[in-house]
Amino acid sequence: MSDDRLPVVAEITGEAHARCLAIGGGALQAVEALRAELEKSPELGRRAQSAVGGMKIYTTRLEGNGVRPTLTVTYVYDAPPPEPGLIRIALVSPVRFAGGDTGL
Repeated sequence: MSDDRLPVVAEITGEAHARCLAIGGGALQAVEALRAELEKSPELGRRAQSAVGGMKIYTTRLEGNGVRPTLTVTYVYDAPPPEPGLIRIALVSPVRFAGGDTGL
């Protein structure tokens, strides 16, 4: 990031935070690490279509480990001029594989 750009602020919404706690297995720590990374690189992930004007919606995947399932994380990047932009991690969901059920 160049010195003339203002930093991006990223936050985890209350709903996403509660969902991470319900998933358990270190989900909150994984999403918190993603939050910190998004402040450096706000356009990580795959861009999704938005029904609202200039709103940018992205999804990304956090691979699972022995105690945490793979997660899909959806976030909104709102960067109206002038920056800084604001990122809200809004949705955290376990990835459901064919034939499997995470119970959430």
